[in-house]
Amino acid sequence: MVRKHNLPITGVNSDGASVTVGEVGLGHLTQLAGWGTFTDAAGKALQAHSLSLPSDYRTPARNGATTVWRIAPDRVLVRSSTPLGVQGTDELVTLDLSDARTCMTVAGDGAAGLLSRVIALDFSEKAFPAGTFVQTSLHHVGVLIERQDRDRFLVLLPTTWARSLTDLIVTHLSIAAGHQAEPVTDSRSAP
Repeated sequence: MVRKHNLPITGVNSDGASVTVGEVGLGHLTQLAGWGTFTDAAGKALQAHSLSLPSDYRTPARNGATTVWRIAPDRVLVRSSTPLGVQGTDELVTLDLSDARTCMTVAGDGAAGLLSRVIALDFSEKAFPAGTFVQTSLHHVGVLIERQDRDRFLVLLPTTWARSLTDLIVTHLSIAAGHQAEPVTDSRSAP
């Protein structure tokens, strides 16, 4: 969904470390939400798909290519390659967010350094180890970032902000000759 830049784009951050910014297919993204009985209802619904409810808000649960992020006491996001197929009930509400999010990757030796320049967060391996995630903001827009391994991050962006947020990240790279990272111009600006 990010169309301004021909992704992937490889460049270097301000420390000279290599970074590649790309987009990957999201697949299906389902939000499960509930109320007082959420833990039981969501646990049963996820268990039917051989998944578990994460116990905290930093560590995702996985089964193969399916990931479950607990994003609030009464809410989880499930990324899967096929529709989850969980039906809403009086105790559990389901919402398909597949078209509402874009999935971007930031990878390479300089990925953590680049992200630390655009997000006020400690991206060191000690503070943010591989296999954990955070919810934070990128230029005042809520995003979910998962550190998949030492030098690879998955970033879920709202689709409506994907172009401008990708532009923000890409403009912090020094791009190899032949590729330009031009800022998005606001058509409302005076000439």
